[in-house]
Amino acid sequence: MTRDLTGRRVLVTRPAGQGEGLAQQLEALGAEVLQRPALAIEPRTPADWPPVEPVDWLVFTSPNAVQWALPWLDSIDHSRAQIAAVGPGTAARAQADGLPVAVAPRAGGGVDELLAEPDFAPAVGERVLIFRGEGGRERLQQVLREGQVIVVEVDVYRRVPAAAALDVPPAWRSAPLDATVVTSRAGLDALLGMTGQPALQWLQASRLITVSDRVAAYARAMGFVDPVVAAGAADADLSAAVVQALQREGND
Repeated sequence: MTRDLTGRRVLVTRPAGQGEGLAQQLEALGAEVLQRPALAIEPRTPADWPPVEPVDWLVFTSPNAVQWALPWLDSIDHSRAQIAAVGPGTAARAQADGLPVAVAPRAGGGVDELLAEPDFAPAVGERVLIFRGEGGRERLQQVLREGQVIVVEVDVYRRVPAAAALDVPPAWRSAPLDATVVTSRAGLDALLGMTGQPALQWLQASRLITVSDRVAAYARAMGFVDPVVAAGAADADLSAAVVQALQREGND
């Protein structure tokens, strides 16, 4: 399969500072890339911090959770805690910051993938601290509590819309957009909230690339046709998904 994206136009919506690697990979394949972050990441002071009881597990739900949890970790004793991450990208960020990750999915990523890992097995009565973004999914907490695990949720960042309106250069809007990369439902909501007519039709006509079936299903409900789910959230996974989607479209 050729990986040539010459002449293709791709919108990358990852937060500022988190989309450059993907943009560079796509540009190296010949694509024209427009970076327009849909979300901005803001640190948040955790409520009821620090926890009083000893901690058995630390769970990080994203690379952002690792970044914004670090300033708070020194105030608790987590020396005996095992560390889990929801995906390889989150695990890599934790390990780069000196946190020894015991359990993480090797590919893909997400709560369900972590729950499927046999080594992620908090025992009844153990205490799990989940570092996450404000308003994140509740599935992990629900499953652990059903197993009589003590769960402490720690919101260390929040996601807010990055702009009031989507700024698209006239030269871009005058030609079809081939692909749009959105990696979360919150990001898609923010992107749609920034987009008015006729830019919305321009956006919806592109192939949407995302990282989970859940976000893809939501994108379909929002008017996107046949979203593509990448193998994971890493830059290489997303660029491969863009190539696959656009080449499949060219062969249809």
